[in-house]
Amino acid sequence: MAQELTKIEIEPSANGGHTVTHHMKAKMRLDLRSHSGVSQYVEPEQHVFGKDEGHEMLRHLAEHLKIAEPKGAKEEDEEDAEDTADED
Repeated sequence: MAQELTKIEIEPSANGGHTVTHHMKAKMRLDLRSHSGVSQYVEPEQHVFGKDEGHEMLRHLAEHLKIAEPKGAKEEDEEDAEDTADED
């Protein structure tokens, strides 16, 4: 079962890129001794993106936030990458 996302933090990182931290809702478990539910802390997930990985970071965020990528955006990104490669 997928964890429920409660918050995403984006911070600049030392490598010139960004660190994306996903905070998840605490898991509930049944405590048989007290017959009650107890919340269990879930460690946040961290993902580090380099300074040249902005598009990858945005795709990552869109996937977790369930934001659809615009049609044709992938093709445009590939064309941009080809144009940039020609400039080098």
